[in-house]
Amino acid sequence: MKFCVVGINHHIAPIALREKVHFKETDIIACSEQITGEGIEECIIVSTCNRSEIYFMSRDVIADCGRIKQFYQSYFQTPIEDAFFIEKVSDDAIRHLFYVSVGLDSAVVGEDQILGQVVDAQETAINIGSTGKGINKIFREAITFSKEVKTQTNVSHTPVSIAYIGVKQIARFVDLKTARVLVSGLGNMGRLAAVHLMDSGAEVFVTNRTIENSYKIQRERPGVQVLPFEKLKENIERVDVVVSATSSPHVIIKEEHVAGIQKPLYILDLSLPRDVSPDVGEKENITLFDIDSLQKISEESQKQKKEILDGYRDAIETKIQEIQSWDLNRKVDPLMKSLNERCDEIANQTLNYIFRKTELNHSEQKKVDKIVRAALKKVMREPILSLKEMEDFAKKESVIQTLEEMLTK
Repeated sequence: MKFCVVGINHHIAPIALREKVHFKETDIIACSEQITGEGIEECIIVSTCNRSEIYFMSRDVIADCGRIKQFYQSYFQTPIEDAFFIEKVSDDAIRHLFYVSVGLDSAVVGEDQILGQVVDAQETAINIGSTGKGINKIFREAITFSKEVKTQTNVSHTPVSIAYIGVKQIARFVDLKTARVLVSGLGNMGRLAAVHLMDSGAEVFVTNRTIENSYKIQRERPGVQVLPFEKLKENIERVDVVVSATSSPHVIIKEEHVAGIQKPLYILDLSLPRDVSPDVGEKENITLFDIDSLQKISEESQKQKKEILDGYRDAIETKIQEIQSWDLNRKVDPLMKSLNERCDEIANQTLNYIFRKTELNHSEQKKVDKIVRAALKKVMREPILSLKEMEDFAKKESVIQTLEEMLTK
């Protein structure tokens, strides 16, 4: 089987499309079950604010990649041009997963959250039973490698999440030490933003549909003030900056929520799907930043981190070769079993013929039996051992395929 990935990400798909094909947590279980119920044996869904990607193992790459593309369009009821899909197979797909996990493929290079999101995606898939030995091996190698890189380089010691970059962008326009900021939504992104804002000296108000989450962060950071989620318009009117990071599938902040705003208001929308209607950003006195508009921020910081991570590209290529070698070698073991079974069949037929044509006693038959079986297994074993040691992966795969076809006839 081939390791594949098909999906949508920030490199080629605009945010207007990405927010339509974003997998919520509740989607992932149902979608994984549907995908694996349609002939694809193993799959893992990675869904973040910048990407919606389905990784899977395939016996028929062309058919299965087409099936996944059609699944995106039918499940989300959204037509998607083929040009907006990424589609990678085998080495390219493994390389892509490594780049994603280590932060090389992120909108903000080296960002902190993506590795945890990849780990969570695999754990979810394992729990719902949509993975197998092959895909788990590849994800495990990518995760382990990425953890080692982050430890060796300390690349995560300087925060570079979208939340951090967003706060830094707001700080270009507002003195955060005197600013009043509302953070709406207290998932990972919202909490990160709230912490960065407090560390910058801002007066922070938080609001969340589940009010206990607001009180939880207030207990951790006593300076935080809790506001009722139901009074969103009034909450917005009392602050200078709004950071919205909910997991709502629908727009939260609309034009009516900012009607009558006379003073400058800066809104940071960290959600996907977007929390803030694009029309809000067209209002006078309001400046709106969304995820895509933050990608060009802090280019120098990203450049430095990219240079560090780029130094690991050769190591990634080595890991890809090791994974491919492991994958091919695990195909050799079933071949060995099939060949041993075939040897036994030939030995049985040969010995039956010899014993019918000769008058050997029991002791002599045992000796002949041992000689024949040992000779056959030696003939079969040496080519298999040579196959395992073969370094040309393309030739090795071709030989394995030929042997598999021969043994199934």
